[in-house]
Amino acid sequence: MVLYFLIPLSILILLSSPGRSVLIISDPLTFAVPIFAIYLNSTMSSATVITTDLVLCPTNMEKLVRRCIPKEMIPSDWKCNLLSVVSNLDLLRKMGKSELGMFRSTQDLFMVIANFLGVPGCVDIMDFDYNGLYTTIPRMHTSLKGVDFVYKIDLLALALLVIPCPFKNWQRKMVLSSVKVFQRILESKWKSELKSHCEMIQSPKDCLEKVSKEITQCSNNFVAPRIQLLKKTYKPCPEDKQAQETEEVNANWTNRLLSDKDAADSVYEIFKSYTEKYPLAENRDDYIMIFSWIKIVSEELKKFMTTTIQSMTNSKATVRLFSAGKDNFVMAHELLQSLKNKNMDVSGFEEEVLGMPKLSTLEFREVARKVNIQDMKNAEFIRITQPETKLHATPIPSPNGDYCVRAIDAFHELLNDMIVAKKVFQTIDKNQFKHVEVFFDSVKDYFCSNQGVYFISLEDLNLIKSMWEECYESKLKNPKEANSIRNVRGFSLNDLKKELEYLNLETCFPYIKDIAGGVYSRKKLTDMHSMIFQCQIIALSDPIACIVDFLHSQKVCKEWIPDSPCCGESAELMEIIKKTYAELQAKKDAKEAAEAAEVEKKNEEVTMEVPQKKKRSKKVKKSMKPTPELTLPTSELPSTASESSSDHEPETPESKESQACPKCSRASHFADVANEKLRLSKVECKHLKKDLANADLEVEIQKQKVADKEERIRMLEELLKSKNDIIERQNIDLLEKQNVIMNFEMEMESKDNTIRENSVTIKKLEKSVEMKDYRINELEAQQSSELRTLEPTRSDEETEKVRDVLFKLLEIQGTLKSGNPVGKCRELAQRICMKAHNKQIEDATRIEAIQFCEKAKIYTEAVNTQLEMIRGSRVVKPEEIPELPEFPALSQGFLKAYENIFKSEAPKICQSLIKTPEVKLGELADTDCLICIEDMDSEEGTIKCECCKRRYHLECAQEWFKTKRTCPACSSPLLEESEFPSLS
Repeated sequence: MVLYFLIPLSILILLSSPGRSVLIISDPLTFAVPIFAIYLNSTMSSATVITTDLVLCPTNMEKLVRRCIPKEMIPSDWKCNLLSVVSNLDLLRKMGKSELGMFRSTQDLFMVIANFLGVPGCVDIMDFDYNGLYTTIPRMHTSLKGVDFVYKIDLLALALLVIPCPFKNWQRKMVLSSVKVFQRILESKWKSELKSHCEMIQSPKDCLEKVSKEITQCSNNFVAPRIQLLKKTYKPCPEDKQAQETEEVNANWTNRLLSDKDAADSVYEIFKSYTEKYPLAENRDDYIMIFSWIKIVSEELKKFMTTTIQSMTNSKATVRLFSAGKDNFVMAHELLQSLKNKNMDVSGFEEEVLGMPKLSTLEFREVARKVNIQDMKNAEFIRITQPETKLHATPIPSPNGDYCVRAIDAFHELLNDMIVAKKVFQTIDKNQFKHVEVFFDSVKDYFCSNQGVYFISLEDLNLIKSMWEECYESKLKNPKEANSIRNVRGFSLNDLKKELEYLNLETCFPYIKDIAGGVYSRKKLTDMHSMIFQCQIIALSDPIACIVDFLHSQKVCKEWIPDSPCCGESAELMEIIKKTYAELQAKKDAKEAAEAAEVEKKNEEVTMEVPQKKKRSKKVKKSMKPTPELTLPTSELPSTASESSSDHEPETPESKESQACPKCSRASHFADVANEKLRLSKVECKHLKKDLANADLEVEIQKQKVADKEERIRMLEELLKSKNDIIERQNIDLLEKQNVIMNFEMEMESKDNTIRENSVTIKKLEKSVEMKDYRINELEAQQSSELRTLEPTRSDEETEKVRDVLFKLLEIQGTLKSGNPVGKCRELAQRICMKAHNKQIEDATRIEAIQFCEKAKIYTEAVNTQLEMIRGSRVVKPEEIPELPEFPALSQGFLKAYENIFKSEAPKICQSLIKTPEVKLGELADTDCLICIEDMDSEEGTIKCECCKRRYHLECAQEWFKTKRTCPACSSPLLEESEFPSLS
């Protein structure tokens, strides 16, 4: 397949994934960044060409930039007011070159911002202005079985990517705004049907290809003959064409083109705003084309969402699959809910999952063990590829209807704010570092190391960031200016160490130069910013040990801290040592337990033998008492004792032992028993001491946890107290501002009173000046009449005529000033427009008011001109004075509309200046039709009685003739000329 693009290419980005390639081409020379994406797939018969625009109005563009880049890195004087998206970013990068040095080009900065446009429902997260233009870039995700999926919430945005726009300039902007309105209305209806905004559906490639073909075909056939056809279909009303043109468009074009009333009203409002700058009379063909195109697009989108998409239902359970290094994992609660929705057996792990914290995860290996094989085959595990976190974490939809981020991404965003944005470790002193340690200790519950890989909700992330802002503003903010990283390329290890020294990082991290060697050997030689960032993280993990444990639990410790003690050969050796020590300790404990059991058994045997020895000794004594004379050799006595104690010992008659041998034997046995008991007591004491030490350790741990919680409570109380103080100060400021406003209002009221008084005084002075001017003119006229000597009688007659004209003009001028026809007409028109609620009446009223005001101004100028002519010339003849134009009068339609709305007659405007029409010879002055009691504007369409000279409407007379053939006024015969023509 060969593809040709006949446009200048400035940005070419190739994104690839299994089974699909995406080309994104953008041109920064226009207001919008045109995006042309081609999705190529072996299963599709042809390519679906996406020719939409990445449209971002300046307001939404600025919101997006400030959401993606920390405020400390944006220059305070930067404004997003250029016509191009890329031009705005280029200006931002140039103005903040020292802070945004990590971005090597404007394209890198653009890609960081564009990543956020791929977040499902990002319009709500960014709080975009719905009245402005915007475009989102939905992402496609591939399952383990090679099937493409997309978030349901992104379906409409994906459909708009395949819809071309055959217009340019202002017509293009109007079309995009109108289509965006229809998209928002359809999305609101579609969202109400979704259970969660993390639901996914198989990519509707065939449907998108069909929509693209149909609309592209319509676009190719959208030529001049189409205009002529539409002109015949939508004709404006012939009566009062100018006044009703706009309303006719609303009635015939929008309501017929769009079946949705809300969409029609919104499109009409956009149309009204454009007609103010681009009048309908001059751009009629363009508006016809625009509304026809909106009709086509709206119908295709509605058909796409109602018939096509609703017929596509997932027969398999869909579960999102995330990656952390070489390991894959899923959200535990999402897995449970998705399998339960498809009635799969979850009894084996449901209780375990419900006991886990929200947003916890399960490794894919565990899922394979817990879920049976058949259910695994009936589930689609969709790989979610998240863009790299540069400055801010990219959110994803969570199962509970909110948004979340990976815990490691949230931690990365926090460190970026510390190290890159605020440059904390370049400005603080060594004694301030304890506040950093206290802060990390306060948030360790959010970044725990005993939960495995997990997610954090956006709400918790915002809370962590607010806690960090509070800590920074109150304890770490320093007026000291931090140095920025210099742009060094192809640098050596010595250059890196010099840069660390230049940034003053040795104050907080004295051994940071020793870390630089290991970082330098693993990073690219052109990435100074990344190296310095990693050096600070490694140095920070030394005093704050919990960082290493957290990174290890998130399976990124090798990437963040290459020589981490948790991973690598040292970690494996430590695991072997721990395992060996545990085995030896277990053997030792087992041996001690066996010895203790053996000693116990011996003690029982000894206690059984002692009573038998006592009985034998008593028998010996009894046998010795009756025969005291008999003496035995000394060797026989011990022999009997030895025989009683042990049969294994041989008899020794030559041994010389004492006569108290049985007592010694018993004493020795008792001593042995006591020694054995003592040894057992020592063993037991040893175990008790060990248990006591463990108990003390647990107590200390609990005490530390309690202390941490108390410290956190104290910090939250301080934060609450500071916020209460801020609220109290704001309330005080509000009261002060209210007092200032009240004072200003009182001053304004007093000034208004003064202005009214001055205006009354000015009017009085104007009247007095006018009277004086009139007296001066009269005296001048009198003086001029006295000087005239020729034809005194004729001169007096002309003077009288001129004086009559002058008096009449002055009277008219006074009537105009008191009547104020222009102001009254505008007031009546405004009242009608406010109460009419009808676009046709509003437009007709505005047009007539404008015409009346123009004619009234012309009439006033004519009066003033004649007055100046009479006053300025000492000799003026009556015939030299031109006639005044007719004073305008409001039409019957205007008066009738006022009467219908307000149920009363309209006020008369300078009625004395309106000339009464002259009555023709043979006509009556009364122009009312006695049949319908309506006024007749002209003689056209009337019939006249030759006897009484009265006229009637022809239609009224025809109805009257059905009853009588006589005049309603004089009862004389009255015939219609069309039925009874004259014989002459």
